[in-house]
This record gives sequence, C-alpha cells and structure tokens, in this order.
Amino acid sequence: MLCFAGVVVLALVAGLAVFVQIQQRILRWRAERLLADIRELQSHKSTWADAQKIMTRWGAWGSYEGSCTAEKCEYRIIIVDTLSTLIWENVARYPFLRLLYQPSIFLGEKGAGIVATLDVKSGIVQKSSYRLDFGEIFAEARAVNEFEPYRERGQRMLHPEYWIGSPGACTGCIKFETGFTPLAGRKKIHELTDFNLSCITRIFPCSTEAEIMPTAWKQYEEELSGNEARWNQLRYCSAPLEFYGRENETIAIADVIFRQGPLASSGSTDWSARLRIIKSLKGELPWPPNKVLTASESGSDEEIHGWGSTDMLAGKRYIIFGEFQEYRGKKVLGLDNCGVVPYNEQNLSAIQRGIDASLARHIPER
Repeated sequence: MLCFAGVVVLALVAGLAVFVQIQQRILRWRAERLLADIRELQSHKSTWADAQKIMTRWGAWGSYEGSCTAEKCEYRIIIVDTLSTLIWENVARYPFLRLLYQPSIFLGEKGAGIVATLDVKSGIVQKSSYRLDFGEIFAEARAVNEFEPYRERGQRMLHPEYWIGSPGACTGCIKFETGFTPLAGRKKIHELTDFNLSCITRIFPCSTEAEIMPTAWKQYEEELSGNEARWNQLRYCSAPLEFYGRENETIAIADVIFRQGPLASSGSTDWSARLRIIKSLKGELPWPPNKVLTASESGSDEEIHGWGSTDMLAGKRYIIFGEFQEYRGKKVLGLDNCGVVPYNEQNLSAIQRGIDASLARHIPER
C-alpha cells in the first residue's frame, strides 16, 4: 500500500509538473505572437481596420468598457493562462485547489501575465502598449503618435522620438518602461520592445530589468550618467533653443509695453505685464496680431501666465512659448518655465529650426 501510495504521489507530482510546463509554454507562445502583432501596429500610422484585426485575433482575451467603435475605443487584452490563474478562478467553488498553488510555484509556475492595450480615436490608433508582469516586476513599452507636453523631456533631448526610463511611484516593486512614436523606426521599436519572453519558461525566474528588457536596459545604463546634466539644462533653462522650438505647441513674438512688480532677480516672481502679440511662429492664437494682452505669474484673470526664464522689461521684444490650458473656464497661454527668450536673429533662427523639425514630422503609412 505504501509503495502504491508513493507511486500515486509521484505520478501526481509528475503530472502537475508536466501540466505547469505545458501551460507556461502555451503562455510564452501566445505572448510572442501578441508582441509581434503589437509591434507591427506600432511601427506605422495604424487605423481602425488594423486594430480590428488584432481585436478579432485576440477576442477571447480582449475586453472594453462601454462602446468600441472607430470613433472611440479603449481595448485591453489580458493573457494569464497559467495554473495559478485557473486555481484562483475556481478556488471559491473548489477550496481544495489551494493545495496546488505552492506546488505549482515550486514546479515552475512564474505567475506571469501579459497586458496589451489599444486606444482608438477618430479611426486612428493613438496609443498602444505591451506589458509583461512578474509579480512585483513590471516592464512596459508604450507607443503614441504624439508625446504629451513635457513627457520625459530629459530623455528626448537625446532622441526626440523615444525615451527609456525607470519611473518612481512603485513602492516595493520594480518598474521599467519605454515610450516611442512610429518615427523611432522599426529597428529601434524592435529594440524598445525586446522583451525576454524566455523569462516565462526558464527554470529560474527573471528578477531584474536587465533580464526582462535587455536591449533597452543596456541603453538606459549607457545614458544614465548624462541624466543629471540634461535635467540641469532644463531646470536652469540652458537647453538648446531648437529643443524648445520643437517641443512647445505655441510660440509667438511679443513686445512688452508695460511691466509691474519685482524682477525675478529680486527673488520673487510676482509680476504683471501687458504684451502686444506681433506674430505667431507656431500654433494658432485666438488673438489677432497687435492684440494687447495681460500677463502675470499667477494667471488669475490674464490671458497669459507663467514666470518664464528671464526678466521681461518694458520696451523689449521677446519670443514666448508654452501651451494653451483651461483655466477658470477659459483658455490661457501657460508659458513654459523657460518660455521667455530675448528676441534676436540668433535666438529666432535656433527656435525656427526646432519648429521646422516638428512640422516636418510625418508618421509612416502602412
């Protein structure tokens, strides 16, 4: 009886081990194919038709809230077809399944999961992502058609169309991310989405960013030493003016006809001024040329607010830049923290080069 019981136990263990390994390999196989689909989607200007192909192929794992149409759809694909998932989905009905959880981990279950997202608006895939989770380790690659203002600016001083980072706000866990637009190019997108999916099936689990996203992590380490210098350039407004011309949505030439309040050199930024808009260099302005506008540091009722990087003096001409924001029910121009530059031919030429670079962007079609 003892021998028979031992054989049964060994058979159960062997069977569980085989089942775990089969499940892990199925998960890896699916993860590889989903990654290939998402990479293809991210490498060009993708349409609702492209998104539908992926939704159809991965519909068994897909979901969305509300409606999903070409006008607006936020679609999510979650693949966690592992033994532990099966256990916890059915443990309320079959409590004895809890007994299989720890043995499944011991026999190679990694608790891995893959999450992919698609964000469609007006018939175009605006955003997409692919994330690989291992318990307390998260690695994600995000694609967008346009970066949000001020997004990872230090990194994009080096390479405008992509960034690599290890953001905070992940207490007790490890998080590593990349972000890019289709203009990063297929080769670079492949590198930025180089997930080591063998982590799902290897004997020992992956525990570091270098193991999960090796190519991106290598570049991240190579660039890490220059991060502080780049952030100081942004903090002290010494970044190349081409960068501000490329990154800011609204840029104009303005004359200061009146200023009241302390200068920034006095240690205070509480000021107010009246500016005359001479010309728009980038973006649409809601005001006609030669319109006189009020501006201040606080922006309570003024059309322009922000402290800028240099003291504005009455009778001087400046290049101002920033983005429009909703403030107290109306649109106001919020200046970049470095959004006031003395007007001269050298500064104008540098900013114009950045503007030209941003206007020349063209996402490749399929």
